Amino acid sequence: MRRNRVAHAYLFTGIPGIGKMTVARSLAKALNCSTGGDADFCDACPSCVMINGGTHPDLQTIEPDGDFIKIAQVRTMQDRMLYTRFLDRYRLVLIDRADAMNLQSANCLLKSLEEPPGNTVMILITSLPYRIPATIRSRCQRVAFHPLASRQIEESLRELRGPEASDASPLSSRLAGGSLGRALRWQESGLLGQRLRLLGLIARPGPSLLNAVFDVADDMGEDRACLLELLDLLRLWIRDVMIAKEAGAAAELLNTDLAGEAMAMARTISWPRLFEQDRLVAEAQAALQGPVNPRLAMENLMLTLTAAPFGRAAEPAMMNHRAVHTH
Repeated sequence: MRRNRVAHAYLFTGIPGIGKMTVARSLAKALNCSTGGDADFCDACPSCVMINGGTHPDLQTIEPDGDFIKIAQVRTMQDRMLYTRFLDRYRLVLIDRADAMNLQSANCLLKSLEEPPGNTVMILITSLPYRIPATIRSRCQRVAFHPLASRQIEESLRELRGPEASDASPLSSRLAGGSLGRALRWQESGLLGQRLRLLGLIARPGPSLLNAVFDVADDMGEDRACLLELLDLLRLWIRDVMIAKEAGAAAELLNTDLAGEAMAMARTISWPRLFEQDRLVAEAQAALQGPVNPRLAMENLMLTLTAAPFGRAAEPAMMNHRAVHTH
Protein backbone atom coordinates (compact mmCIF):
# COMPACT_ATOMS: atom_id res chain seq x y z
CA MET A 1 0.00 0.00 0.00
CA ARG A 2 2.84 2.42 0.83
CA ARG A 3 4.36 1.73 -2.60
CA ASN A 4 0.99 1.87 -4.35
CA ARG A 5 1.52 -1.68 -5.60
CA VAL A 6 -1.59 -3.41 -4.30
CA ALA A 7 -2.32 -6.58 -6.28
CA HIS A 8 -5.67 -7.04 -7.99
CA ALA A 9 -6.28 -10.47 -6.42
CA TYR A 10 -5.17 -12.26 -3.25
CA LEU A 11 -5.70 -15.79 -1.98
CA PHE A 12 -5.84 -15.96 1.83
CA THR A 13 -5.24 -19.51 3.06
CA GLY A 14 -5.08 -21.08 6.51
CA ILE A 15 -7.05 -23.12 9.03
CA PRO A 16 -10.58 -21.97 9.93
CA GLY A 17 -10.90 -19.32 12.63
CA ILE A 18 -7.41 -17.90 12.25
CA GLY A 19 -8.41 -14.38 11.13
CA LYS A 20 -8.47 -14.49 7.32
CA MET A 21 -11.78 -12.63 6.97
CA THR A 22 -10.81 -10.19 9.73
CA VAL A 23 -7.63 -9.28 7.85
CA ALA A 24 -9.53 -9.05 4.55
CA ARG A 25 -11.97 -6.55 6.05
CA SER A 26 -9.09 -4.66 7.66
CA LEU A 27 -7.39 -4.39 4.27
CA ALA A 28 -10.65 -3.12 2.76
CA LYS A 29 -10.81 -0.43 5.45
CA ALA A 30 -7.17 0.53 5.05
CA LEU A 31 -7.50 0.87 1.27
CA ASN A 32 -10.47 3.22 1.56
CA CYS A 33 -9.91 4.98 4.90
CA SER A 34 -9.91 8.75 4.61
CA THR A 35 -8.00 9.56 7.81
CA GLY A 36 -5.97 6.48 8.83
CA GLY A 37 -2.77 7.23 6.97
CA ASP A 38 0.42 5.15 6.70
CA ALA A 39 -1.34 2.14 5.16
CA ASP A 40 -3.68 1.75 8.12
CA PHE A 41 -7.30 2.56 9.01
CA CYS A 42 -8.89 4.76 11.65
CA ASP A 43 -12.02 2.65 12.25
CA ALA A 44 -14.00 5.86 12.74
CA CYS A 45 -14.41 7.61 9.36
CA PRO A 46 -17.62 7.07 7.34
CA SER A 47 -15.92 4.49 5.09
CA CYS A 48 -14.63 2.40 8.01
CA VAL A 49 -17.98 2.62 9.79
CA MET A 50 -19.86 1.42 6.70
CA ILE A 51 -17.47 -1.48 6.19
CA ASN A 52 -17.90 -2.48 9.83
CA GLY A 53 -21.67 -2.34 9.37
CA GLY A 54 -21.68 -4.20 6.05
CA THR A 55 -23.24 -1.27 4.17
CA HIS A 56 -20.33 0.05 2.12
CA PRO A 57 -21.47 0.28 -1.53
CA ASP A 58 -17.98 -0.51 -2.90
CA LEU A 59 -17.55 -3.70 -0.85
CA GLN A 60 -19.12 -6.98 -1.93
CA THR A 61 -18.96 -10.18 0.10
CA ILE A 62 -19.81 -13.51 -1.51
CA GLU A 63 -20.33 -16.69 0.49
CA PRO A 64 -21.82 -20.08 -0.39
CA ASP A 65 -25.54 -20.18 -1.13
CA GLY A 66 -26.22 -23.60 0.35
CA ASP A 67 -23.35 -25.94 -0.49
CA PHE A 68 -21.87 -23.92 -3.36
CA ILE A 69 -21.00 -20.47 -4.63
CA LYS A 70 -23.19 -20.38 -7.70
CA ILE A 71 -22.55 -18.85 -11.10
CA ALA A 72 -25.45 -16.42 -10.60
CA GLN A 73 -23.68 -14.96 -7.55
CA VAL A 74 -20.48 -14.42 -9.56
CA ARG A 75 -22.38 -12.82 -12.43
CA THR A 76 -24.19 -10.45 -10.06
CA MET A 77 -20.82 -9.44 -8.62
CA GLN A 78 -19.42 -8.85 -12.11
CA ASP A 79 -22.41 -6.68 -13.07
CA ARG A 80 -21.84 -4.49 -10.00
CA MET A 81 -18.17 -4.16 -10.90
CA LEU A 82 -19.19 -2.43 -14.13
CA TYR A 83 -20.56 0.52 -12.15
CA THR A 84 -18.42 3.49 -11.21
CA ARG A 85 -17.10 3.43 -7.68
CA PHE A 86 -19.57 5.13 -5.35
CA LEU A 87 -17.35 6.60 -2.68
CA ASP A 88 -13.70 5.79 -2.31
CA ARG A 89 -10.51 4.75 -3.99
CA TYR A 90 -10.99 0.98 -4.21
CA ARG A 91 -13.72 -1.48 -4.95
CA LEU A 92 -13.36 -4.67 -2.86
CA VAL A 93 -14.75 -8.17 -3.44
CA LEU A 94 -14.35 -10.72 -0.61
CA ILE A 95 -15.14 -14.32 -1.54
CA ASP A 96 -15.48 -16.40 1.62
CA ARG A 97 -15.01 -20.18 1.38
CA ALA A 98 -13.85 -19.74 -2.20
CA ASP A 99 -13.28 -23.51 -2.38
CA ALA A 100 -17.11 -23.85 -2.56
CA MET A 101 -17.15 -22.51 -6.13
CA ASN A 102 -18.31 -25.13 -8.60
CA LEU A 103 -16.63 -25.43 -11.99
CA GLN A 104 -19.08 -23.06 -13.69
CA SER A 105 -18.72 -20.27 -11.13
CA ALA A 106 -14.91 -20.68 -11.06
CA ASN A 107 -14.72 -20.36 -14.85
CA CYS A 108 -16.95 -17.31 -14.70
CA LEU A 109 -14.73 -15.69 -12.05
CA LEU A 110 -11.65 -16.34 -14.18
CA LYS A 111 -12.67 -13.62 -16.61
CA SER A 112 -12.67 -11.00 -13.83
CA LEU A 113 -9.25 -12.15 -12.66
CA GLU A 114 -7.80 -11.99 -16.17
CA GLU A 115 -9.25 -8.56 -16.96
CA PRO A 116 -9.80 -6.82 -13.62
CA PRO A 117 -11.37 -3.35 -13.59
CA GLY A 118 -9.10 -0.60 -12.33
CA ASN A 119 -8.77 -0.06 -8.59
CA THR A 120 -10.52 -3.33 -7.82
CA VAL A 121 -9.14 -5.81 -5.31
CA MET A 122 -10.52 -9.34 -5.02
CA ILE A 123 -9.71 -11.48 -1.97
CA LEU A 124 -10.44 -15.19 -2.08
CA ILE A 125 -10.56 -16.81 1.38
CA THR A 126 -10.23 -20.55 1.90
CA SER A 127 -9.06 -23.28 4.23
CA LEU A 128 -8.87 -25.74 1.32
CA PRO A 129 -6.81 -24.08 -1.44
CA TYR A 130 -6.27 -27.37 -3.28
CA ARG A 131 -9.98 -27.37 -4.15
CA ILE A 132 -9.64 -24.14 -6.10
CA PRO A 133 -8.70 -24.61 -9.76
CA ALA A 134 -5.05 -23.94 -10.57
CA THR A 135 -6.14 -21.35 -13.15
CA ILE A 136 -7.65 -19.30 -10.31
CA ARG A 137 -4.79 -19.82 -7.85
CA SER A 138 -2.15 -18.80 -10.39
CA ARG A 139 -3.76 -15.40 -10.86
CA CYS A 140 -3.77 -14.52 -7.16
CA GLN A 141 -1.02 -13.54 -4.75
CA ARG A 142 -1.15 -16.13 -1.99
CA VAL A 143 -0.99 -15.06 1.65
CA ALA A 144 -0.60 -17.96 4.09
CA PHE A 145 -1.98 -17.58 7.62
CA HIS A 146 -0.17 -19.77 10.15
CA PRO A 147 -1.65 -21.28 13.34
CA LEU A 148 -1.34 -19.10 16.42
CA ALA A 149 0.60 -20.14 19.50
CA SER A 150 -1.62 -21.16 22.42
CA ARG A 151 -0.22 -18.25 24.44
CA GLN A 152 -1.36 -15.78 21.76
CA ILE A 153 -4.83 -17.34 21.69
CA GLU A 154 -5.15 -17.16 25.46
CA GLU A 155 -4.13 -13.49 25.49
CA SER A 156 -6.61 -12.70 22.72
CA LEU A 157 -9.42 -14.53 24.51
CA ARG A 158 -8.88 -12.47 27.63
CA GLU A 159 -8.70 -9.28 25.58
CA LEU A 160 -11.87 -10.10 23.60
CA ARG A 161 -13.98 -11.48 26.46
CA GLY A 162 -12.64 -9.40 29.35
CA PRO A 163 -14.20 -10.38 32.68
CA GLU A 164 -16.23 -13.10 30.90
CA ALA A 165 -13.08 -15.03 30.01
CA SER A 166 -13.36 -18.28 31.95
CA ASP A 167 -10.74 -20.28 33.76
CA ALA A 168 -10.93 -22.70 30.81
CA SER A 169 -9.15 -20.18 28.55
CA PRO A 170 -5.72 -21.89 28.85
CA LEU A 171 -7.32 -25.28 28.09
CA SER A 172 -9.33 -24.10 25.08
CA SER A 173 -6.26 -22.22 23.80
CA ARG A 174 -4.21 -25.41 23.96
CA LEU A 175 -6.85 -27.60 22.34
CA ALA A 176 -7.82 -25.17 19.56
CA GLY A 177 -4.94 -26.13 17.27
CA GLY A 178 -3.90 -22.55 16.55
CA SER A 179 -7.41 -21.27 15.76
CA LEU A 180 -8.59 -18.26 17.77
CA GLY A 181 -12.07 -18.49 16.26
CA ARG A 182 -12.46 -22.08 17.41
CA ALA A 183 -11.28 -21.30 20.95
CA LEU A 184 -13.67 -18.34 21.11
CA ARG A 185 -16.63 -20.49 20.01
CA TRP A 186 -15.79 -23.08 22.65
CA GLN A 187 -15.70 -20.40 25.34
CA GLU A 188 -19.07 -18.99 24.27
CA SER A 189 -20.87 -22.29 23.63
CA GLY A 190 -19.74 -24.36 26.59
CA LEU A 191 -18.47 -27.09 24.29
CA LEU A 192 -15.68 -28.03 26.68
CA GLY A 193 -18.33 -28.91 29.25
CA GLN A 194 -20.12 -31.08 26.69
CA ARG A 195 -16.81 -32.81 26.06
CA LEU A 196 -16.52 -33.74 29.74
CA ARG A 197 -20.08 -35.01 29.76
CA LEU A 198 -19.49 -37.15 26.69
CA LEU A 199 -16.25 -38.62 28.04
CA GLY A 200 -17.87 -39.29 31.38
CA LEU A 201 -20.73 -41.13 29.71
CA ILE A 202 -18.45 -43.27 27.57
CA ALA A 203 -16.39 -44.25 30.61
CA ARG A 204 -19.43 -45.15 32.74
CA PRO A 205 -20.88 -48.66 32.81
CA GLY A 206 -24.23 -49.33 34.42
CA PRO A 207 -27.82 -50.45 33.84
CA SER A 208 -29.07 -46.90 33.10
CA LEU A 209 -26.52 -46.32 30.35
CA LEU A 210 -28.98 -46.65 27.45
CA ASN A 211 -31.28 -43.91 28.73
CA ALA A 212 -28.28 -41.69 29.51
CA VAL A 213 -27.02 -42.09 25.92
CA PHE A 214 -30.38 -40.97 24.53
CA ASP A 215 -30.57 -38.05 26.96
CA VAL A 216 -27.12 -36.78 25.99
CA ALA A 217 -27.86 -37.18 22.27
CA ASP A 218 -31.05 -35.12 22.73
CA ASP A 219 -29.20 -32.39 24.61
CA MET A 220 -26.51 -32.12 21.96
CA GLY A 221 -29.11 -31.10 19.39
CA GLU A 222 -28.69 -31.21 15.63
CA ASP A 223 -26.12 -28.49 15.03
CA ARG A 224 -23.77 -30.38 12.70
CA ALA A 225 -20.92 -27.89 13.00
CA CYS A 226 -21.05 -28.06 16.80
CA LEU A 227 -21.20 -31.86 16.79
CA LEU A 228 -18.24 -32.08 14.41
CA GLU A 229 -16.18 -29.90 16.74
CA LEU A 230 -17.25 -32.01 19.71
CA LEU A 231 -16.01 -35.10 17.89
CA ASP A 232 -12.76 -33.27 17.12
CA LEU A 233 -12.36 -32.86 20.88
CA LEU A 234 -13.09 -36.54 21.39
CA ARG A 235 -10.37 -37.46 18.90
CA LEU A 236 -7.94 -35.16 20.71
CA TRP A 237 -8.69 -37.11 23.87
CA ILE A 238 -7.98 -40.40 22.07
CA ARG A 239 -4.78 -38.84 20.75
CA ASP A 240 -3.75 -37.97 24.31
CA VAL A 241 -4.38 -41.52 25.52
CA MET A 242 -2.25 -42.82 22.64
CA ILE A 243 0.60 -40.47 23.50
CA ALA A 244 0.33 -41.33 27.21
CA LYS A 245 0.44 -45.02 26.33
CA GLU A 246 3.57 -44.56 24.23
CA ALA A 247 5.49 -41.92 26.20
CA GLY A 248 4.32 -42.60 29.76
CA ALA A 249 5.15 -39.92 32.31
CA ALA A 250 7.03 -37.87 29.70
CA ALA A 251 3.88 -37.38 27.60
CA GLU A 252 2.88 -33.82 26.71
CA LEU A 253 -0.92 -33.87 26.63
CA LEU A 254 -3.40 -31.33 25.28
CA ASN A 255 -6.19 -32.21 27.73
CA THR A 256 -4.30 -30.84 30.71
CA ASP A 257 -7.40 -31.02 32.93
CA LEU A 258 -7.62 -34.78 32.35
CA ALA A 259 -3.92 -35.68 32.22
CA GLY A 260 -4.19 -38.08 35.17
CA GLU A 261 -7.21 -39.80 33.65
CA ALA A 262 -5.41 -40.16 30.31
CA MET A 263 -2.41 -41.75 32.01
CA ALA A 264 -4.64 -44.14 33.96
CA MET A 265 -6.59 -45.14 30.87
CA ALA A 266 -3.41 -45.66 28.87
CA ARG A 267 -2.42 -48.39 31.32
CA THR A 268 -5.67 -50.33 30.89
CA ILE A 269 -6.67 -50.01 27.23
CA SER A 270 -5.19 -51.97 24.33
CA TRP A 271 -3.81 -50.47 21.13
CA PRO A 272 -6.39 -52.26 18.92
CA ARG A 273 -9.24 -50.82 20.97
CA LEU A 274 -7.75 -47.31 20.83
CA PHE A 275 -7.43 -47.52 17.05
CA GLU A 276 -10.99 -48.81 16.86
CA GLN A 277 -12.29 -45.87 18.91
CA ASP A 278 -10.52 -43.39 16.65
CA ARG A 279 -11.94 -45.10 13.55
CA LEU A 280 -15.48 -45.03 14.94
CA VAL A 281 -15.30 -41.31 15.70
CA ALA A 282 -13.81 -40.56 12.26
CA GLU A 283 -16.63 -42.50 10.60
CA ALA A 284 -19.22 -40.55 12.60
CA GLN A 285 -17.63 -37.28 11.48
CA ALA A 286 -17.80 -38.38 7.85
CA ALA A 287 -21.45 -39.39 8.30
CA LEU A 288 -22.35 -36.01 9.84
CA GLN A 289 -21.08 -34.29 6.70
CA GLY A 290 -23.69 -36.20 4.69
CA PRO A 291 -27.49 -36.45 4.80
CA VAL A 292 -27.60 -38.53 8.01
CA ASN A 293 -29.82 -37.51 10.95
CA PRO A 294 -27.36 -35.91 13.45
CA ARG A 295 -29.14 -37.22 16.55
CA LEU A 296 -29.22 -40.78 15.25
CA ALA A 297 -25.56 -40.56 14.22
CA MET A 298 -24.55 -39.48 17.73
CA GLU A 299 -26.70 -42.15 19.36
CA ASN A 300 -25.15 -44.81 17.15
CA LEU A 301 -21.62 -43.59 17.91
CA MET A 302 -22.12 -43.47 21.66
CA LEU A 303 -23.77 -46.87 21.78
CA THR A 304 -20.90 -48.32 19.76
CA LEU A 305 -18.27 -46.67 21.96
CA THR A 306 -19.92 -47.74 25.19
CA ALA A 307 -20.20 -51.29 23.88
CA ALA A 308 -16.38 -51.27 23.74
CA PRO A 309 -15.61 -48.74 26.51
CA PHE A 310 -12.43 -46.75 26.85
CA GLY A 311 -11.90 -48.32 30.25
CA ARG A 312 -13.02 -47.71 33.81
CA ALA A 313 -9.90 -46.15 35.24
CA ALA A 314 -10.91 -42.62 34.29
CA GLU A 315 -14.49 -42.87 35.50
CA PRO A 316 -14.39 -41.25 38.98
CA ALA A 317 -12.64 -37.99 38.07
CA MET A 318 -14.57 -37.59 34.84
CA MET A 319 -17.87 -38.06 36.62
CA ASN A 320 -16.88 -35.45 39.18
CA HIS A 321 -16.17 -33.03 36.31
CA ARG A 322 -19.55 -33.90 34.84
CA ALA A 323 -21.36 -33.34 38.13
CA VAL A 324 -19.78 -29.89 38.50
CA HIS A 325 -20.69 -28.97 34.92
CA THR A 326 -24.29 -30.15 35.33
CA HIS A 327 -24.64 -28.18 38.59
